[in-house]
Amino acid sequence: MEVLDEGRVRPEDVAPGGLPAESVGRPRRTAAAAAVRRAAPDRPPRRAHSPGSGAEEPGLSLVILAPRDEVAVHAPDPRAAEPLLASGTPHLYAGVVEGTGVVGPLVLPGETACAGCLHESRTDRDPAWPRLLAQWRSGGSRHPGACDLALATTVAGLAAAHALAFLDGVSPSGPGARWEASLPGLTWHARPLWPHPACGCGAARRAGKKAEAEHTPTGGPARATMAVQRPSTERAREAGAARPTGTWRAHV
Repeated sequence: MEVLDEGRVRPEDVAPGGLPAESVGRPRRTAAAAAVRRAAPDRPPRRAHSPGSGAEEPGLSLVILAPRDEVAVHAPDPRAAEPLLASGTPHLYAGVVEGTGVVGPLVLPGETACAGCLHESRTDRDPAWPRLLAQWRSGGSRHPGACDLALATTVAGLAAAHALAFLDGVSPSGPGARWEASLPGLTWHARPLWPHPACGCGAARRAGKKAEAEHTPTGGPARATMAVQRPSTERAREAGAARPTGTWRAHV
């Protein structure tokens, strides 16, 4: 697992089972890697290929996007995921906004709804949404707000469960949904998210073609359908079988 975070550990980042107090001031990337090694000490470190060796770096199996900025948690920026969509890299969103935790969607590029689909869906419901979002993002840099430790731990646990299920070849409930829980009840609610035809990710076109193929009789016209494109366990297993053993990597 690799961690990308340019900041340094702050006192409010310390948590039981996470970053210890002695990590305050260290780069988060280094401190997180040390925490992973403490949790799995029997795993050998990944060997980096030397420059010019000709060996190809294995592709990322999953990227977890966990922004500290509350606006990015509530409204993920589709532009941040463009390289992941272009490379076909699955990615999962997770984060905390004050007293609300969010996990999802788990994006399978070209198959399930992405951050762009979420943005287009919100614009359909509220035409003023793009202007409101632009005002939020134009406020300059913001200090990450405080969040409840129990809520943050719960969000991290559910995100890890979704990630591990996906890496094990099981189809989790993350694709096509954003899971939200708020204090004090911490009751999880799944908010469906469908591929949007105005989004350039192509998931809506693929879902339409698949539904048409599945519900078109031989020699007859297409029938109306209520079927919704969702990733299958079989497809996840096929993807896992196509990747050589030992290249599972989560990129946080």
